[in-house]
Amino acid sequence: MKMPSTISGWCMWLFFLWFGVGSFVTLPFAATVSGVLALAYAVFALLGK
Repeated sequence: MKMPSTISGWCMWLFFLWFGVGSFVTLPFAATVSGVLALAYAVFALLGK
């Protein structure tokens, strides 16, 4: 398995990790952090970084 090489790739990995852990454990600000990571992925994917 290869680690992501772009910022958008990292945002996607962190989003799914945060969302997955949040399914089992109550995390503070879960919706806010998930929204920021999803938005960051969309912006960086469009910018190509």
